Amino acid sequence: MKKPDDKPSEELENVFEEEEENICQACGGPLKLEKVNLEEFEGGKLYLMENVAAYVCESCGEMWVPEPVLKEFEKMMDTAKRHKTQSPKKKRT
Repeated sequence: MKKPDDKPSEELENVFEEEEENICQACGGPLKLEKVNLEEFEGGKLYLMENVAAYVCESCGEMWVPEPVLKEFEKMMDTAKRHKTQSPKKKRT
């Protein structure tokens, strides 16, 4: 099993190349590219996406996740919800 390293994947780094400002919009502190975990608790279920590249403010800790990553997380949650609501067909014996 491949162990994740401390740097974001090259694919995710490309998402961040478009970002021009590396300044926190909340406090004005510097932003650093790090891996974080996204968590959402909804309907009694915990949805988790680990090791996601995001900007984190070195001063206040505010986290900035790019829109494509958030959309992928929402897509994952929707897929999990649809899978749960589809009841398997019962086999008759």
